[in-house]
Amino acid sequence: MSSDLTKLSSLTKRTTQLITMLNHLEEGLMALLLAVMCLLTFAQVVLRYGFNTGIIWSLEATTYSFAWLVLIGMSYGVRTGSHIAVNLLVDRVSSRTRRAISLAGIGVCLLYSGFLFYGSAVFVGRLFLLGHLARDIPAPRWLLTLLLPLGFLLLAFRFLQLAANLVSGAQSQISGSAGSSARSDSGVTSTPPGGKAT
Repeated sequence: MSSDLTKLSSLTKRTTQLITMLNHLEEGLMALLLAVMCLLTFAQVVLRYGFNTGIIWSLEATTYSFAWLVLIGMSYGVRTGSHIAVNLLVDRVSSRTRRAISLAGIGVCLLYSGFLFYGSAVFVGRLFLLGHLARDIPAPRWLLTLLLPLGFLLLAFRFLQLAANLVSGAQSQISGSAGSSARSDSGVTSTPPGGKAT
């Protein structure tokens, strides 16, 4: 019995460490992609208007960076509870009903994520078979679009995390209290004006 508890505790600790690493990777990639977009755009403007030249592949690189940023940002938004939600009716029902409505909403979101994961995996697979290169970047197109299925997989994982929090009672709805709970899990605190950190 004691060894089982030790194994469970070790597994929980490792899982928490992996999720923390994933959180930091997600945030680091978003910061890196935003920096790449800004630097490339700035360099392109300076080169074009200052020296009448430019970087041929900068527009395509910026476009892919933005797409990756959006895909990673979707899951980040779910994790931090920062997506827009309309809670006018949900806030007027009991906690149990609110939790049930939230779980139903997560079910729909998981279905959406699953459809888009499947479609994007098929798309990337076909690009791999075709072997096309990107227009201006000397890289295979399938490699540059690989984040499509990975992004939707990460999004589904974040919805599953949210569902687990709802079932365990750590949260009572998708947004509102979800945001403060998720932010504290990621080590980020928010301080409202004139208030205490959450």
